[in-house]
Amino acid sequence: MTASGDFIPNDTEFEGEPIYPVAFGIELTPKILGIIAAIAGIALAAFLFSRFVQPVRERNQELRADIAVKEQQLANQEAELQEVERIKEELQVALQQRRNVYSLFADEDSMDTLLLDINQRIKSSNASLNEIRNQVRARGVPPILIEAQLNQFNPQGESIVNDGSLGEVLNGKLKRENYTVQFTGDFAQTQSILSNIERLEPLLLLQNFRIASDESVTETVIGPNGQVVGRPKPRLTTSFDVDALIPTTDPDTLPTIAPPPPPEGEENSAE
Repeated sequence: MTASGDFIPNDTEFEGEPIYPVAFGIELTPKILGIIAAIAGIALAAFLFSRFVQPVRERNQELRADIAVKEQQLANQEAELQEVERIKEELQVALQQRRNVYSLFADEDSMDTLLLDINQRIKSSNASLNEIRNQVRARGVPPILIEAQLNQFNPQGESIVNDGSLGEVLNGKLKRENYTVQFTGDFAQTQSILSNIERLEPLLLLQNFRIASDESVTETVIGPNGQVVGRPKPRLTTSFDVDALIPTTDPDTLPTIAPPPPPEGEENSAE
């Protein structure tokens, strides 16, 4: 038997709004969940940035700043090295100039040969006499000629120059070796000898000149007619003092520079 008119419930009353979870009194709809997820993502990103990215970024900035400082230091060091090289070059130029100036003065080696040098200058003034002597002798006449001759060469000692005679700036920087020299010869020989002595390589000061005329000597010379004739000529005696100036220091030894005085504040604090 078929029942008719049975009650069939209407499902409409069971259909309605979907049910979402509730937390803290807030229904967690998809929109809310999306917002929460976005906020959580932002918070996570901020956390990750502050926890990992920011320290690396700060460290990177520190390293960049440190690199910039090091590069500046290297640039400064390079400039300082260039300045040092420039100063070294200037020092070498100054030392060479110092050596050149010192070479103008006498030294111990040149003083050891000074007697020989002066004697050679005196003997060289007699070179022109050989031809006349041979011509006179060839005519059977004994030659009589004035020959230049060194009579005295006496060292008088040495002393440090401190009297300001060469300028205050040279006091204590030079020593003076003194010699007394005397030679004889005619006028032309005397003039030649003095000129040659002045051209000696070491710097020599010639002073206290004394020239005396001795008795005339009748020299034998060849006259205009080719005959031997006598010609009177005075013999001169010349004496003078030689001062040889020798530096007291080595040219390659730099002078000691006194340190600058401390500022007044430091002086007062030290007292």
